[in-house]
Amino acid sequence: MKIMKMLGTAVFALGFAAAASGEEGMWTFDAFPVDKMRASYGWAPDQAWLDRVRAASVRLTSGCSASLVSKQGLILTAWHCSLDCAQNNSTVKNDYVKNGFSAAKREDEKTCPGLQAEILTAISDVTDRVQGAITKAPAEGITKARNAEIAAIESESCKDTAKNRCEVVQLYHGGQFKLYTYRKYTDVRLVFIPEHAIGFFGGDPDNFNFPRYNLDVSFVRLYEDGKPVATPMYLGWRKDAPKQGELLLISGNPASGSRLKTIAELEFDRDWYYPTRQLIRSELRGRLYIDSMGDNQT
Repeated sequence: MKIMKMLGTAVFALGFAAAASGEEGMWTFDAFPVDKMRASYGWAPDQAWLDRVRAASVRLTSGCSASLVSKQGLILTAWHCSLDCAQNNSTVKNDYVKNGFSAAKREDEKTCPGLQAEILTAISDVTDRVQGAITKAPAEGITKARNAEIAAIESESCKDTAKNRCEVVQLYHGGQFKLYTYRKYTDVRLVFIPEHAIGFFGGDPDNFNFPRYNLDVSFVRLYEDGKPVATPMYLGWRKDAPKQGELLLISGNPASGSRLKTIAELEFDRDWYYPTRQLIRSELRGRLYIDSMGDNQT
């Protein structure tokens, strides 16, 4: 079964390996359906398990999900998530995008300019406060009042902005507002990335298929004060493949999706939105082709 795109921020997706018709679901760390899962499957994670997985889950500012996989801040992520770092460290003599990079020792690890890593440390419900500000505002000022209250909450909650970041997340189209507090690391260094030919084999369309035939992986490491960060909460490596029917839990920083759309909305997209967009893109492609002909037009 292919796991779908996930909606929200730090969440779990559930699936069943190689199942013909698998169940699935998605939950935030503070609203995991422990009782329902235990009743259905005879097992459910306890709070210590959830806290460990949350502490081992990483969000990169490149927009990628990642996982801590060692006690010394080593992070596993996808190939394209470290691509900018490899490119920024490349020179005429050393093209790390084309040829890949592997640090033989810690001193060889390359600083990734602009790349930050964030680990979720706390979730707080601020729904009443944000919705209260919305209720008090006049109709024409609702958006402004909401944004001002969110900005105030984030500012009040994160005093040490060098090491922490606070973000108010809107869930269920404004039905809930949660304050997510992250531990932020600004010194991220490249450890390993395979060469372009194997890392991007199959192109972006292959990114949404399984099985895959490339090496879609890279490693970076967290540093602070010039030393690798101690990360006692990390995910271990399992050598054997998932078995058919096995319960799978996936933690990550999800992209947006369409899980909340109604059947009517999906039918509209199918019958009107996408066909129209295809016509527009075809017209634009034609114009670009004509423009590229330049003086060669006949």
